[in-house]
Order: sequence, then C-alpha cells, then structure tokens
Amino acid sequence: MVASSEKRVSERYPIVEVAENSAAFHLSINDVSYEISDIQDVSVTGVRILMATPLSEGSLLTLSYLADDLEMSIEAKIIWSELDDESGLFLTGIRFNPIQTDLSTLFFLAFRKQLDRFDNGTHILQS
Repeated sequence: MVASSEKRVSERYPIVEVAENSAAFHLSINDVSYEISDIQDVSVTGVRILMATPLSEGSLLTLSYLADDLEMSIEAKIIWSELDDESGLFLTGIRFNPIQTDLSTLFFLAFRKQLDRFDNGTHILQS
C-alpha cells in the first residue's frame, strides 16, 4: 500500500528551511485562518504542510500568498491529514484546484522566487 503522502501526481520539491520573515502563506477554512510556517514540499499541483491542527479530508479551503510585489489566492482541497509521530503535528496534503492551472503555477513560482538553491531536489527558502 502506498502512503497517502506519496500519492502525488507530479514531482515534489522538498523545502528544507523556511526563513523567519517569509511567513507569507495562509490557509483559510471554515472562516478560520492559519499561518503556514512549516512547508514540507510543494509541486505545481499541491503542497504538503505540517500543522498543529488536524484538518478533515475533503475539506475545501483557500490558500493565500502575500508579498510586497504579489498577492494571490487559490482554491484547494485537503486530500489527507495524518499525525506525524516524530513531531506530534499533522502532515496535511493539499491539492490546488485543477481548474485554476495558471494560479497553481503562480503559487508554485511564489515559492521558487524565494529559493536559495535548486539542486539535488532540495530547496531552501531565503528572505
């Protein structure tokens, strides 16, 4: 059986370290907003994050990215959420709305804009 975290449809790019002042990503679900500060990996079809709060599979949400020169939001869906025994937090797989392909690409590029290194499948965000 394939782990739910490995059921992706495109190549994943792990983000090793998030700079302290790059917390420009937010998730809004059921009128509650969460700052996303721990991003495990990202692709043009979705993102895997680590959160203190479990989110229900199938829930619809909005992901937002805010920066000096860019502000955008994309509709998304929780594909899976499971407890990470190592951290005690919840790993959550989020799929971008497949109809919003241009936004999916732009959202991915928002991460790429901040990348310090893009080699050997490892990405490090810089401020």
